[in-house]
Amino acid sequence: MSRLLGLDIIICCSTSVLLLLSTTEMAFSLLLYFPNNQQLLLSNNDQVNATIKNGSGNQIGPSSIMEQNGNITNTPKVAILTFGDGWKSQFTNAKPILDKYGFKASFFVTCDRVGRYTRMTWQDLVTLHNESHDIESKTMTAPILTNVSANQLNFEVSQSKQCLANHGINATVFATPHGKGSDNATVVNAISKYYDLAINGFSNLMFLHCDGWKIASPNQTDCRTYYDNGTLTYANRYVIREWSHNYQDAAYAHNSTKIFQIFVQAVNNQTAYNGNGTIGAIPIVAYHNIAEITPSSSGDTDLALFAKEMEYLHDNGFKIIRVTDIGYDDKTQDLYIKRWVS
Repeated sequence: MSRLLGLDIIICCSTSVLLLLSTTEMAFSLLLYFPNNQQLLLSNNDQVNATIKNGSGNQIGPSSIMEQNGNITNTPKVAILTFGDGWKSQFTNAKPILDKYGFKASFFVTCDRVGRYTRMTWQDLVTLHNESHDIESKTMTAPILTNVSANQLNFEVSQSKQCLANHGINATVFATPHGKGSDNATVVNAISKYYDLAINGFSNLMFLHCDGWKIASPNQTDCRTYYDNGTLTYANRYVIREWSHNYQDAAYAHNSTKIFQIFVQAVNNQTAYNGNGTIGAIPIVAYHNIAEITPSSSGDTDLALFAKEMEYLHDNGFKIIRVTDIGYDDKTQDLYIKRWVS
């Protein structure tokens, strides 16, 4: 509760919350962002009749899954767990639960906040890195990248990679603050100069062939970055879309029973697209601060709820992979799973 002292909270209308924060450090990390395109999936009928495309030769597909599971029809459920902004609670609260189940996650770090109050230290991050978690880049100072100059954009994208390299961490994935930049070619081009992939935008599922958004992107059939006419595609290797847990935390006022039900549905949506040994869609679940909820909590996920969600994934046989376990095939212009880690 102490970290919320000094905040002026103004509630506008019934669904909008604007946090006026007294410190620069907290200004972006606690300001809630509500993704308005998170539900843009296929219609129910399309989900039932969905056809799974076969992947390229090096994609996780029938042969490799059959080797691991002994049954070509036993397609595993898969999920990716991301943690944004380097909160200390991710190390002290979330990590022991991840360790309990052998899960490896992807942590996105804003470099100039490392070691600050309520944030992880470099020692924490190196420990996570040495234990095979992803440590990846989320800018230097966490601005909204669509609002900065060309020079600052390059600084935020390139120097955050160098900052991590200075501590022995090779970041190959980038995350945009608040998912802002998915429809901005300037931001995407800047990211593409330094990184292999980027978390950048929101959706219930990430489709490995980038072809599942029949409302938002009805004509997209693969994960190329640009259409032939030069316009940016809705999803690609630099616009990998995740499911925001914080959106649910805020929208349902930390009602853990309701949020857990939504979580279960979200991670199981993939079953309409995955089968016969082929993975076509993956839920990427995005967390931030993991803490015991108090009346003044904002932007947090309840610790007990997080523990229950991780238990559910474990007990129901989900394979947890990292963002760096995703690759891009230049020939098919699709994403694919390179390897399993759990």
